[in-house]
Amino acid sequence: MSKKDKKRSVIKSAGPQPLYIIAGLPKAAYSQCVEALELRYPQAIFKGAPAASADAALYPNHYIETLIRSAGEFAVRRRTNGNEQPTPASLILIFVPSFDQEELLKTFDFAVMPAPLPVLATRDDRGAQLRHQPKLALEEIVGAIKPSSDAQLALAEVRRRLAFQSDNEAILLPPGNFNIKDSSLRTVFREFRNGARDWTDRLTHLGPTDLKHEDVPSRIAKQQTRRPFVDQRGMAFFIAHPNAYDAPTREADSTTAAILSTLQSLYRFGGSIVSGLHHDAQRSDGSPLGGATFHCSEKGPIQSNEGYANVYPNDFVRVGSHTLVK
Repeated sequence: MSKKDKKRSVIKSAGPQPLYIIAGLPKAAYSQCVEALELRYPQAIFKGAPAASADAALYPNHYIETLIRSAGEFAVRRRTNGNEQPTPASLILIFVPSFDQEELLKTFDFAVMPAPLPVLATRDDRGAQLRHQPKLALEEIVGAIKPSSDAQLALAEVRRRLAFQSDNEAILLPPGNFNIKDSSLRTVFREFRNGARDWTDRLTHLGPTDLKHEDVPSRIAKQQTRRPFVDQRGMAFFIAHPNAYDAPTREADSTTAAILSTLQSLYRFGGSIVSGLHHDAQRSDGSPLGGATFHCSEKGPIQSNEGYANVYPNDFVRVGSHTLVK
């Protein structure tokens, strides 16, 4: 642990803390902003890395990997070290917009709440982007952190929805394995991220569906009704009982891809997900999977004839027996 980390560990809150990932600022502005932010918000965590000085492409692959290492390693380590109170409690990606920003956003995928700072991408009379001005950059970041900011209001709605841990909460669904007609759930989730869909949208065009004991006797008790989302294959996604939460978490010294995968299992649109939460996916008529195909984030496409499969938020799939699809 660095001296800086040791110092922060003394003043940090004992409970959950927000983590802000700062991206797109050049070195001088980044350093000054982070120093000021840590003094101003001692109960928050600030991670990130300085971007290139040139006002061109801001998010090359090596820079994105640095951001993942900086923020992802920290978040995964703090969420998987056995603490009863998971820390950090939220992830907000505060970034300077750029023509290559989609590379940044699609890499973090749906783990973070994006908070763009469009003012910093504009240029002054000399043609330089305003992101080079530390004072202005700090003002814009502080604005994004305020409870009344668009990102914070969106995050509050996301956290409210995630807290229910319910069958009928669409944003908990695994985006790569819930099949919808003529599109994918990833496309729908990107509409949230890009502002094309309101954060209060319950995706009622996709479900949920009322299922009773007679439909899935192995899953639903007599006289009980559950309301899972059922995809176009007839696959119902039931939230597993908390006693079954056993996520395949990883340590922070894993590869960048493994860190990112774990991050995506612990956060959805910036809100924290209970470690181990997953869906039990099985046929809505109670029959076996019957060779159904799942797209596992680690194994790739697999098929199984078991009764059900565990599908995690990052699309990791755990099932008793399966075959790889070539």
